Amino acid sequence: MRTEHRVLAALSGQPLSALRTPTTPASLSGVLDRAAEGSAGVTTVDSGGSWRRESWHGFRDRVRRIADDIRERGVEVGSIAVVAATEPSQILALFWGSVVAGIEPLLVPAELLDGRDDSGAWLAALAEHAPIRALVHAEGTRFRVVSEAVKAAETAEWGITPVPLDLDRATGGPGPAGGACDSPDSRVHFMTSGSTGTPKVVPQRHRGIIDMALGAVAVNGLDSTTVGFNWMPLSHVGGILMAHVRDAVLAAEHISVAPERILADPREWFRIVTEHRVSAVWSPNFAYRLLAGVAEQIPLDGRVDLSSIRFCLNGGEAVSAGDCARFERSLGRLGMPARTFAPAWGMAETCSGVLYRPRYDPTADTSLTVSVGFPLPGAEVRISAASDVAEEGVGHLEVRGSMVLEGYLVGGDLTGSADGWFRTGDLARIDADGVHIVGRDGTRIVANGVTFNSADLEGEIEQVDGVVPGTAVVTSYRARPAERDEIAVFCSVDGEVAAVCADVRRRVEKIIGIPVDHVLDVPAAAIERTSIGKVRKGKLVDRFIDPDPARLWELAWTPAAAVPGTRRSRRAEGPVILRGPGLVHSAVSDYHPHQLHDLLEHWHHAVEPARLRGRDVCVVIEAHEGRAERLPRSHPVAAFLRARAHGAGARSVRTVWAHPVVEQRTLEDVLDDELAQGTTADLFVGPRGDLWRRLRVPVPAERDSSRADHFVLVGGTGRLGEALGAELSLRGARVTLVGRPARGRSGTAGGIDRIGVDLNSAAAVRGLVDELGWNAGERTQVVHLAGAPRPAPEDRVERLVGPKTDGVRAAVELAHCLDAHLTIVSSVNAHLGGTGVEFYAAACAASEIIAERAAAVPRTTVSVTSVREARQTGEADVAVAEALGLEEVSVMDLAACLVAGPTRSVLLGVGEHTPLVAERAGDPATPASAAASADREAPDLAGWPPAAVELAHVVRPLLGPDVLGLGRSWFEMGLTSVDMPNLARVVTEHTGHTVGVLELMRYPTLAALADHIETSQNRSGG
Repeated sequence: MRTEHRVLAALSGQPLSALRTPTTPASLSGVLDRAAEGSAGVTTVDSGGSWRRESWHGFRDRVRRIADDIRERGVEVGSIAVVAATEPSQILALFWGSVVAGIEPLLVPAELLDGRDDSGAWLAALAEHAPIRALVHAEGTRFRVVSEAVKAAETAEWGITPVPLDLDRATGGPGPAGGACDSPDSRVHFMTSGSTGTPKVVPQRHRGIIDMALGAVAVNGLDSTTVGFNWMPLSHVGGILMAHVRDAVLAAEHISVAPERILADPREWFRIVTEHRVSAVWSPNFAYRLLAGVAEQIPLDGRVDLSSIRFCLNGGEAVSAGDCARFERSLGRLGMPARTFAPAWGMAETCSGVLYRPRYDPTADTSLTVSVGFPLPGAEVRISAASDVAEEGVGHLEVRGSMVLEGYLVGGDLTGSADGWFRTGDLARIDADGVHIVGRDGTRIVANGVTFNSADLEGEIEQVDGVVPGTAVVTSYRARPAERDEIAVFCSVDGEVAAVCADVRRRVEKIIGIPVDHVLDVPAAAIERTSIGKVRKGKLVDRFIDPDPARLWELAWTPAAAVPGTRRSRRAEGPVILRGPGLVHSAVSDYHPHQLHDLLEHWHHAVEPARLRGRDVCVVIEAHEGRAERLPRSHPVAAFLRARAHGAGARSVRTVWAHPVVEQRTLEDVLDDELAQGTTADLFVGPRGDLWRRLRVPVPAERDSSRADHFVLVGGTGRLGEALGAELSLRGARVTLVGRPARGRSGTAGGIDRIGVDLNSAAAVRGLVDELGWNAGERTQVVHLAGAPRPAPEDRVERLVGPKTDGVRAAVELAHCLDAHLTIVSSVNAHLGGTGVEFYAAACAASEIIAERAAAVPRTTVSVTSVREARQTGEADVAVAEALGLEEVSVMDLAACLVAGPTRSVLLGVGEHTPLVAERAGDPATPASAAASADREAPDLAGWPPAAVELAHVVRPLLGPDVLGLGRSWFEMGLTSVDMPNLARVVTEHTGHTVGVLELMRYPTLAALADHIETSQNRSGG
């Protein structure tokens, strides 16, 4: 559908034909060859301080040898290869080696490689979405993702070949005879989430990159005598294209330094500029503010000389005239000429900067927003009307030109883009001095009809005594469900918090003329930034002001109609009823590891999975309780059997608690009646003829004003404990991680205390209490973590159950000694079952029962689905779970739940429409059998699209002819999670198109999957 745009204003750069000559390179390898003809060179400074300078000629020859190695490893021309490197020397060698070999490099942020996400899950997910064929890295690289890729390559799980390369091989010899294999249409890929947090992969063609560089050189008056200096990450479009490739196009001297070196010692920036007579620099606005503060402390003794600087590009975030003026003033005293600034605008989708305002004078700028100038040659910009913007002349900024992406490889949103125009997501206006960016993600503050630049306000805040430099953040946001924007200020305070925050509030309100809603003191570590330093303002709001955690539910017993009278006729196929050893509960029941071991081993052998497939399964517990509300939330043997039934492909599974006085015939009548109604709720059949259903009820968000000051995480030295502890610490809490000495380490790091101890006795608990110290003025919460869901195959049951049940008992005693609230972080598997986690489900259920009986302390149980940062399952498992309504949560969700302090036991991460738990009486879930039987006749395929007809014939043997439906989901047609791998295999074999479980979840119907396969085959020419 064509989208109509009402254009408010537009600008165009001069034609590119004015810049191109017959000798202009058409591809990036041509750029490198031309740079090699000159005398300039390229210098890298790695994080450890190692310097390396080569002439462009020597660098080109080394790159050619690396390219030969890549080709010899069998990586095909045109393949996409992830560049696994964080040091400048390695990134440049791998980037150019891939380019010359005809491979398309994909540059990824350092945080995906340096251990903050060490599971390799991001690469596995990326491989599901994009045709990644290789991972190039320097020999000896120790990134976890490299070792994970090597393991995956042994089974061809990801389809990615790790390619280790000797980046220094034969550095003095001649280059190989083979020529470059790239072309103008070859691409470079950037994986980025920016400040929005949404991952995407942006491909850019060589010709567009070169056009951008030619235009930037022309409008900013740069030439081959330029000495360029970059200290932003080379994985970012600004570092690699806007700085490095630009200097290669110029055949100019280029220096790239690891960001850590400048951030650790900003004076190194001044030493490099002085010693190398740097003439062109670039940074986002925040870095110029940082450097200005350092410059003001440098003595005028002649050792720092900045007179060589001619060009200061300011881009990557909102530009502040005040910060630019301060930078010019501070560095001017050290020799830097005036009017060297060039505010700029660009993004990965535009090959970096495409708007420039060279020779900017910040001292003469009285505008509330700084103009970022005019488009480069070959680029066009326009402002399209925005229905939700009232400011005159302000609308959507859209861009067109050869340097603008054609489409995303992964993620991204082209909504609103049409006819080659890319809608950037920024709001802007066009004035006589060029384009003014006025908003994106809280960067504009609108007060009394006036728009203020948040960067200017942040500069003002940092003038307040007690505000830690570099920590001021101003944003606007709309809280749920408010009808107006609120203004929030975040900063880290060094001093008396109340007084400093009051001073900050007064200063901001004096400037903008309206009240500030929030001024918060936050730890500096809580201010997350992108790879080039842009603050993730939305994360601050989510964490400290307006969290939106996954919805909480509780399982509540609700009275139903009386037990039905005896029926004369029954269903042709009744449910499978499981009752027997261990399926008994009373107030004195106990669950020790060795007892559970024997019971679970019995049921493991007694229940044949084939008997359960496609059937309704009822696990019956003999409950010596007279009232439903006295029953525990789960039962370990029942949890085991539920998980086993789910894994076997049962149609439905429920737990039925029945008092011993209830006769078998009465119980059968109840079950028959419930199945006839299509309900899936757990039941309690009481001794008085009463019937209760356990339903999922939403728990309202609670904010406990008496939140804990100190969190003690028992079992906290694993991945979940470390991630959760860090998040709670960022929220201002004291955190102690307690774990076994073999797993944890004692001491303090990152503001978190760690104590290595095995809580296997009362004496050990008392020793821990002595070490923690009891503070009457401190509110403490003891949190027992659930542990990993996948034990080693050789683990006996008691080795899995014991740490949980014994650990909970120790946590109860610890909470009692500390006069603390106890929270058990368990798993929803204790209530819902789960494929392949039978013993884990039983262990969680046993630990929850033990916690429920802890009358000596206030306690809560949080039963969680899966925590993203500590997940040990693959993307396919997550996709299946999400299809069943079990949503993966983040550690922020879990921390928000703990901080809020719910007063009841809850489920976290269970979706609103999961078929695994009934939600409310009178609205029964429709079982798969009911949906499948909606049409018992084989469907008429005559009106179906040809691709869907072909796919229907492929999957019919798995589903049966009477359940096929063009718009029905796989689950509605009777399949279960265990069927998904087989369905994926059958579709792949018959269509020739590789289909995984993730694709089945992404395209959950015959119509959607058929359309996806047909579109993919047409695109590839298959």
